[in-house]
Amino acid sequence: MLQYIQSDPQEVPLEESNGVEPAGDARRRRRKPATGFPVLDLGEAASVLARASQHGWEHTVAEIAGYMGHATTNSGAFRAKLAALRDYGLVSGRGESLEITSVGRRIAVPETEEQRLAALQEAFSNTAFGPLYQESVKGSPISIDSIGRRAVNRLGVAPGSQGQFGEVFARSASAAGLAETAGEGKITLVTKPQARASDDENPGLADLPADGSSATPGRAGGSELKRVLDQHWPIPDGEVALTVTIARPLSATDFASIGSVVAEIEKLVASLSGGGTNA
Repeated sequence: MLQYIQSDPQEVPLEESNGVEPAGDARRRRRKPATGFPVLDLGEAASVLARASQHGWEHTVAEIAGYMGHATTNSGAFRAKLAALRDYGLVSGRGESLEITSVGRRIAVPETEEQRLAALQEAFSNTAFGPLYQESVKGSPISIDSIGRRAVNRLGVAPGSQGQFGEVFARSASAAGLAETAGEGKITLVTKPQARASDDENPGLADLPADGSSATPGRAGGSELKRVLDQHWPIPDGEVALTVTIARPLSATDFASIGSVVAEIEKLVASLSGGGTNA
């Protein structure tokens, strides 16, 4: 029989008074939900916004799926990516209607590269990545694996998601100009925005023309080229990039084809990163 001792003002189980945690409390503690984080890296999220902005600021869930290269809205993979857009604060809305938010618009159609980086950093800080970045050492290489371990220990991320957290964090920090690839599975976090050198070397691929004539989503841009896809995958010795510039909006079929290309690139990245197998 469970015995009680008197406590003011409530009765307390004897086993708890002796410092033994009741079994029910232990079970509830084990069931505490793990901390979530975006499974879609910020660079890819920005690419999705760039595609969507060609057709306006308001979209259906099915349209967003098409911009991501998904044929259906029912897959777990797409739902996880859509949740990531919400986590970053890039889309809002309920049901089947979504709207690109203010920060999302500054990423998709920025007035300057500085504005774009500032918006990317705001989106980055909206997630579990932000607190971990703030408390991490800057200016010295740190391993991506250690980032994942700290996310588990400090933030409560599920242990099984440790590796994924580290990889998505690294790619997202790089996209936001907050990290540089250091090789051998390491990155160096920085405190200042870092514009990509490729942007300076290729002024003809600027996101917007100098007169801002293509700033209105969905408006015909004539012969002006617009970057509708700019995705980067860091690898130990460098980076793999996929950039598409075109003077017209891409169709859902185009994006489905791009999704197939991205899948093949991800296989290449895995191989170049040491995850592939020799034939």
